[in-house]
Amino acid sequence: MESYAQSDELSLRDLYLVLKRRRNLILGLTLGTAVLVFAASLLWPKTYTSQVVVSLSLSNQSSQGLLNNLPSLTGLAQGFVDLQQTRLLANQLGVDDPTRYYKARFDEKRGLLFLTAQGGTAAEAGERAERILQVARSYLERNLLEGAQANLRAALTQARLDLRAAQDGLKGIQAQLKVAPDRAASNATIAAGLEARGTDPQTARTVNPAYTSLSLDESRLRSQIAQLEARITTLSDFLKQPEAIGQLVSQALLVQVLVPPAEPLRPSFPRPLLFTVVAGVLGLLFGVMWAFVAEAIQPRRAEKGA
Repeated sequence: MESYAQSDELSLRDLYLVLKRRRNLILGLTLGTAVLVFAASLLWPKTYTSQVVVSLSLSNQSSQGLLNNLPSLTGLAQGFVDLQQTRLLANQLGVDDPTRYYKARFDEKRGLLFLTAQGGTAAEAGERAERILQVARSYLERNLLEGAQANLRAALTQARLDLRAAQDGLKGIQAQLKVAPDRAASNATIAAGLEARGTDPQTARTVNPAYTSLSLDESRLRSQIAQLEARITTLSDFLKQPEAIGQLVSQALLVQVLVPPAEPLRPSFPRPLLFTVVAGVLGLLFGVMWAFVAEAIQPRRAEKGA
């Protein structure tokens, strides 16, 4: 039993002898796989890749708060990434399947938008990278423009509501002024009580504090109405000028191209040298494995033949 167990044990010498006897098979598979993959890599159509890196941010300057509460720049960038499989982006890029030639990825932590374009030639890859950059910029500006216009309409609606409230208040005060006496004897006790309630001392000590107070409120409301009417006129005129709003949005949107579109020097796929090395290693492993399998099968065939 011990001699039988010892005969089944393989030493390093046995492994070496197996590899030596099967060296032609191992070398043949290694070189054959490497040469085949190298030839296929040379004949395979080349693909060139151009990548654009864009930094996105919004300036802190705004015009009368019109650029406040705009859509999140992070959300817009991620929305553009999600548009890769839509007909809308396909039409803008002029291809049937954008994911075949274009890729977009947004790094929220660093605020960077990565745009990748592929082409059959270096020039085609560079042109497609320029195209997707323009489409991405237009998408961001268009959505921010819609947000700015929504802010303008909201501000205009609020100004009209404030104007209506001020006009109603002015009518009420004018009605009270018609019935209020414009002359009365000054009363020190009434003046002291009004001052104690927070009334302006100059108003409280007038001949008729109530009439004076109503007159001041009337003047204040007239001034407020004039300001609101001017604001409504400005907002209405601004809404009629989308070019001006677009220019304002373009100034607020800071698109810094860190890596511009460029023609690559070498193709990204295939890579003959890398593929050949990988194929050679895989062929070597497969050859060694096949050598041991063949060595294990051969004695059994010999025994069956005997």
